[in-house]
Amino acid sequence: LSTIYCTLTRVGMNLKHVQKLASERKLLVHAGFIHCISQYPAHYLVTLNEVSKDNRTYACMWGRAFHGEQVEKHNPFVRKERFSVLGAMALDEGIIATQVIEGSFTHELFLRFLRDDLV
Repeated sequence: LSTIYCTLTRVGMNLKHVQKLASERKLLVHAGFIHCISQYPAHYLVTLNEVSKDNRTYACMWGRAFHGEQVEKHNPFVRKERFSVLGAMALDEGIIATQVIEGSFTHELFLRFLRDDLV
């Protein structure tokens, strides 16, 4: 998700804009995609998902306070302890490949995962 968020931010999009685009999607284009993808058997389709975890993942990012007062937060301060997990799942076999690294996935690491672990 962090890679998708960074990419959207880099091109100047935010969550509100993406939600608006999704609500305005064209049904004919969507139907065309479904028609095109339906020519492949289900076992040809593989989904990928990347997630990351650090000690701040479940920390509350917003708080409430009375007007004029600061919000007091007690979150762990963590530096450079981030793990990323990339998994591939097929409909007929379940999870078929995974990789866990310290840090974030780069373009080169993603391509290596596709080449070495998935294919």
